[in-house]
Amino acid sequence: MPDGLAPLLAELVLGATGRARRAAQAIADGNGCLDGTNRAIQWKVLPQFAEGVSGVSMAPLETLHLRRELLRARGDTARRATKAVSGIAALEAAGVRALVFKGLASMAVLYRDAPSRTIHDADLLVMPQDVPQAVACLEANGFHREDGGTLAEYTQFVENSPGFAGNQAITLYTDGSEIDLHWELHGCGVKAEELLSRSRKERLHDQWIIVPDPVDALLLTIRHVVRENFAADMICRDLMDTKLRCEVLERDGELHSAMTRIVEAGVEVPALAVLGVLSSYDEGTPASRACRYLEGLVSPVSRASAARLVELFHYQMRHGALPKDVFYLVHSRPLRQIARGLGTSWSSYRRNMKVIEQKLEHEMNWTARIAMLARSIPNLRTMKLARALARVKYGTD
Repeated sequence: MPDGLAPLLAELVLGATGRARRAAQAIADGNGCLDGTNRAIQWKVLPQFAEGVSGVSMAPLETLHLRRELLRARGDTARRATKAVSGIAALEAAGVRALVFKGLASMAVLYRDAPSRTIHDADLLVMPQDVPQAVACLEANGFHREDGGTLAEYTQFVENSPGFAGNQAITLYTDGSEIDLHWELHGCGVKAEELLSRSRKERLHDQWIIVPDPVDALLLTIRHVVRENFAADMICRDLMDTKLRCEVLERDGELHSAMTRIVEAGVEVPALAVLGVLSSYDEGTPASRACRYLEGLVSPVSRASAARLVELFHYQMRHGALPKDVFYLVHSRPLRQIARGLGTSWSSYRRNMKVIEQKLEHEMNWTARIAMLARSIPNLRTMKLARALARVKYGTD
């Protein structure tokens, strides 16, 4: 069913100044600021929504709701960041080198601790051989796992779960805060040791943290967009980070060399698609200029593949995100992964899957999952778009 609010919210937070103002006014004219606030919370772009509607007239109840939720989001982010930084400090003291990427790194580099970047968790990358020590260190400092079973069992589950899309990580929790501890990041074109070797230090909350090289940070953001299937509700914040990242790269005279590195890393199709999405909202930005430059470096086939991913993004914007199971239908690798995982240990695989579904608040049995999938199978054109993403995400069949 078409969603009228989603396109307006995207215009507001991603669009050029004039388009953003018109979107804000349209939301206000439709008495949609209350729903807009709630949707911005879901999309994790509440600070940008608040800034975007600051120039329009809202009802007192809408204003109160927005202010209350904004304070809540900023407080939650501050608490989560503080807890994460304490965990990072503990790892450093234990001699475990951990790369901080995505949210916390964006706060330190792109937003400079400004309250306009919220986070839900902290993403860290360690070398595979350091995982047991890192987990033990975090558990000794108040974090805990909720997956059950042994670390070896969980590692095997992650390797055979297509939902992780090559993202090998374990989540540890403490007092409403989370650390996603990664040891493999397939799909970004670089290995963990390369990311760590090119890393640099930045300050966050009076603590030095290790963050990726600027181009590696861009690659990691693009990788996350692919992992989240180009669904607007999951990637809007990544798009904003990419927009800011391109501004920094252009300011430092590194925008063109960054595009060359993207091609060398073999991720030009998703990168071109991400930049293409940004260009569709604002053609006068460094991200748009990066898009045009990258187009000149890649083949017509790659440009066509990227265009299909841009189309997929806008389709999901209008109609809602496709269920992740749809992407499993159009590629053989996810089904092979699931079969391998169930074949190795049915009980362990289902237990870990159940824990993750409970955390994501969409646990369902196999019958319900199949019924939902049957209802959501899209038309042939959309299946082709899903297939284009699956080939980027999982590789060739």
